[in-house]
Amino acid sequence: MLNFYKIISFTLLISFCFCEGYNMQLMSFLPYEVESNDITGFAQDGREFAVIGLQNTASFVDITDPYNPQEVGRIDGSNSIWRDLKYWDRHVYIGTEANDGVKVVSVDDLDNPILVNTITDVDNSHNIHVDSDGYLYIVGADEHDVWIYDLVNPENPSLVGTWDLQGDSSSTEGYCHDIEVYNNKLYCASIYVGYFRIIDVTDKTNPVTLVSHFTGNSGISTHDVAVTEDENYLFTGDENSGGHIKVWDISDYNNINLVDEYITPDGEEHSAHNLYVKPGVEQLVISYYADGTRVLDISDPENVEEIAFYDFSDIEGLYVSNWGVYAYLPSGYFISSDI
Repeated sequence: MLNFYKIISFTLLISFCFCEGYNMQLMSFLPYEVESNDITGFAQDGREFAVIGLQNTASFVDITDPYNPQEVGRIDGSNSIWRDLKYWDRHVYIGTEANDGVKVVSVDDLDNPILVNTITDVDNSHNIHVDSDGYLYIVGADEHDVWIYDLVNPENPSLVGTWDLQGDSSSTEGYCHDIEVYNNKLYCASIYVGYFRIIDVTDKTNPVTLVSHFTGNSGISTHDVAVTEDENYLFTGDENSGGHIKVWDISDYNNINLVDEYITPDGEEHSAHNLYVKPGVEQLVISYYADGTRVLDISDPENVEEIAFYDFSDIEGLYVSNWGVYAYLPSGYFISSDI
């Protein structure tokens, strides 16, 4: 059965000039005065919120009424086109490629987000991730390929371990551009060398590399990864001209195989960006830059099928329009950021 998806967009106003969709309807959009980047969401105290990265701030938006999003606050920072944002236990974590460390923001008062701490072990980072057990992972930072923090005290993260592909320091080969952590395995996209890696993080003090697999493109390519709930299949997204989605059978680490690929109708001139497996429904949600938000049926991972999409803009290019999507709100609404 096909679902009908509903989406809220956060966008630079001048770019919102054209849209089209299939099985997905725009409920509302909130314009900004500058370009946006990544997005996350959370539900707390019976309300739903989006947090959107802008060039020099993070915007906190009440979307409990999906027809009427309302900004409730901002947490300012240095100028950068990259911001990554994650929520855990009444706190939001903000990483950026500016030299701002990782900001810790209390949302205990939902209408008044407050900066309460900053992780200063790293100056900057490309991405952050929080797993279901309450560990924060920082990637794309100096000194180590992965930094791991315990969030048992969410206001004061505690460093518990690091991982490096080569020795005890970060490297181009080990650089993780984006990651997914599921069932104590860290899935890493090594964008600069075209590999995905699988790392056992059961012991956070001593992560162990299980697999390094070449995805077929050397140089800048493998941007993001997402894994099925049974961990038998891994999806990778290449970020380059013609970059698209590849499906890998990883059920046997000694015999990994490419089993399917997905590309949009205009994909040869565009690029995929971020990937998200939506649990419980066997769907892959993609922020596909110029091709908007796309949803694939992955019930048969070796024969994926597009079942919905929403394209926000007619602006052409590799790195335009849809940066990120958050697809895990209890209401079922998707929230997307349009650069």
